[in-house]
Amino acid sequence: MQLTYKYTLRPTKYQAVTIMTHLELCRRQYNYRLGARFKRWESSRTPLNACPLTAYRVSVEEIYKNIPLTRLQTSQGRKKYGSGNHLRKKGDVFSNIEGGYVQEPTVQLPDLKNTKRLFPDYQTLDAQVGQDVVNPVETSFPNFTTPDKNGNRRAKPKFKGFHYYKSLTYPKLDNLNIIKDESNRICIDLGKVGQVPMVFHRPIPTGFKVKTGTVIPEAHGWHISLTIEYQRVPVTVAEIHPSAENIMGIDLGIANDVYLSNGEQVENPRCLRAYAEKLARLQAKLASRVKGSKPGKILKGKIYKLPQFVARASRDFPFKTAHKLFDKCGVLVVEDLSLKNWTRHSPVNSDIEDGNLVYLPKGQAAKSGLNKSILDAAQGQFNTVIKYVAGKLDKTVVFVDPKGTFQRGNCLYKGHKKLSDRWHCCQCGESLETDKNSANPIKKIGLNYESGGTSTSLKKSLASREKEAGSLTVRP
Repeated sequence: MQLTYKYTLRPTKYQAVTIMTHLELCRRQYNYRLGARFKRWESSRTPLNACPLTAYRVSVEEIYKNIPLTRLQTSQGRKKYGSGNHLRKKGDVFSNIEGGYVQEPTVQLPDLKNTKRLFPDYQTLDAQVGQDVVNPVETSFPNFTTPDKNGNRRAKPKFKGFHYYKSLTYPKLDNLNIIKDESNRICIDLGKVGQVPMVFHRPIPTGFKVKTGTVIPEAHGWHISLTIEYQRVPVTVAEIHPSAENIMGIDLGIANDVYLSNGEQVENPRCLRAYAEKLARLQAKLASRVKGSKPGKILKGKIYKLPQFVARASRDFPFKTAHKLFDKCGVLVVEDLSLKNWTRHSPVNSDIEDGNLVYLPKGQAAKSGLNKSILDAAQGQFNTVIKYVAGKLDKTVVFVDPKGTFQRGNCLYKGHKKLSDRWHCCQCGESLETDKNSANPIKKIGLNYESGGTSTSLKKSLASREKEAGSLTVRP
């Protein structure tokens, strides 16, 4: 079982400058390693054992002149077999080319020694931190060059500017790195930085071991995210069978963030909208200040911290809401929304007049405002958080296909409503707001969820209703 605990750091001015220096060195190393990958890829784009259809812009010898064919294991590997023997032993020889392609990580990692020899500043950087820089390059570059199962590729990796490389990872931390200094302050010992005081607001749980630590500079100061692990605790997913007593359906909205099937609702805090007004006021004040003055610098600091405050408030709301909901039930049924499609731009509206192509208004200004409100509700983040909280509390979350839930009521009878209709009237006599009504069919669909299955749908619920109706009409 793995968890992530985040703590606030209180480094001295000297330690803060040292960490910023290490961040800059890692950023340069990242850009250099990414550039080397681009250079070799753009020069060849074929494996070594293949004949290219187009001529190389440079010779093969020039491209691969600094790449050794084999590598020597200089120390015992960390990975072990089940018997306890090391997977890689000291002195083993491995090939740097597999399937005709160069294994870039095994080539770039040993090359870090040459970097330290040519640039002495890298000797002040912790060796493990420098080696970890190669990992994001290896993650992003194959996603760009290799398509997935659907044939799609990720965007081209970008070189990182000064303000866009924001983390420093220590891949081999331990519980012993958390110590007390001479002033009896709790600190974390970081390589080549020293003992950095930290706000240890919650202790490491018994049995958990610290694995890695990522130092992050934020607007409110320095923070470190510690990844802790306890291997004896298995990662399990609770499977609670839905019943009428332990289930609750929720409909995600915009005006009110959550509508419950029991008639309750949770108000949307609208963090982005609320603080957008405050941001506009601060920027108007800044415009009236003398450029470079002390009051202007104070206002700049407030403006700089405001987005992070909004992000924290938006992240805090779904966690508190999820805990409150699971206190009332054991199974939550949520819509499986596709926010990517929901927040797309309006399609182009065009027509031909007198033989000429004319573009007509498409209402993009109104659609942009709606998209902003949808993203302000943070429904995608809510679904992610609710799965995480369910795993911690041994509860169950069921995601259902939202198709058809807007048109149907508690009896699953299909009505005819437009999106602009905000009141639901059903043949069974039910009459209530449309958003409050949507939680009821969602709950009905969730009752047909089978343990261990995937998300259920309205089609399965209608088939179950017809089956029940048929059994009631059969006479003995």
